[in-house]
Amino acid sequence: MSADESGSATDLDVGLILPQYGTDIGTVRETALEAESLGYDAVWLEDHFQSWIGDPRRGVHEPWTTLSAIAEATAQVRLGTLVTSQSYRHPALLAKMAAQVDRISDGRLELGLGGGWYAEEYDRFGYEFREPPAERLRRLAETVTILQGLWTNETYSHEGEHLEIDLDEAFCEPQPVQDPHPPIWIGGGGESFTLRYTAALADGWNYGTLDPEGFAAKLAVLREHCESEARYDEIRKSAELFVFAAETTEAAEDKREAFRREFLPDDGPSEPREFFLAGYLETAPTGTPAEIRDRLADYADAGIEEVMLAVPDAAADGDGSLRLLADELTG
Repeated sequence: MSADESGSATDLDVGLILPQYGTDIGTVRETALEAESLGYDAVWLEDHFQSWIGDPRRGVHEPWTTLSAIAEATAQVRLGTLVTSQSYRHPALLAKMAAQVDRISDGRLELGLGGGWYAEEYDRFGYEFREPPAERLRRLAETVTILQGLWTNETYSHEGEHLEIDLDEAFCEPQPVQDPHPPIWIGGGGESFTLRYTAALADGWNYGTLDPEGFAAKLAVLREHCESEARYDEIRKSAELFVFAAETTEAAEDKREAFRREFLPDDGPSEPREFFLAGYLETAPTGTPAEIRDRLADYADAGIEEVMLAVPDAAADGDGSLRLLADELTG
């Protein structure tokens, strides 16, 4: 993205969250190819067994097997999870899966990892939803340590502290392409644990539902957790944002309102997933591509370096939203 007229830094990397709910796999693949051809920097998939937007039974594509297909179909765009739930896969299995996708993509993987939040999904599919949240985050931090250990050592042993996992001279062969390993992003906004573990362990950080001022406040906490300014600068800072784009501001606002009517109850959110979605809609850049560019510049001024855009009409893309945005954001 180029600089705006006031000179604010707007050199954001721009990624696209692929349409994985209520779509067929061909649509996901075609959208990834379209994003690559339009110059988007990365494509991302979420990690769920059921949709968290609208009817849980809408259907959702599992991210890691889908990423393998996308890795084979594309050539340049980076690929990532936004974010993998720590609880859903044994860390040694996750290390192996991620290394394989990194191999298939010739070193284009970004591994996003989170502590998990969707309790209803955990309960339905038989996963233990650890409380308090700090316990899930301690397990997340230990998972990062295991991933890094398996990816950077010929053999790696580990005695579990928060995870009931012991590794005895384990290994991950073949190892990932990227050196020293694929970037690990931690997702979440908790200031006592998530941001502290990000400062200590991660290559990138992602969060959503905040306006630029909210991100500036979170980044100030992240900076405090970092052992040095150099360490803070090493961490990529990203924002996950819903975006509603059209050729006119009015048409874009109509899109957002139609989405709200379809997926949020008239009497307001009552479930955690609805509160999440309401937060995303509240902060969603909405308008013409130029207006969205200017809004994203505010995020860049707050310290954000990369945006992951959820474009609700990307799957159909009948009005060319991806191309409209690309003309302003990826040139």
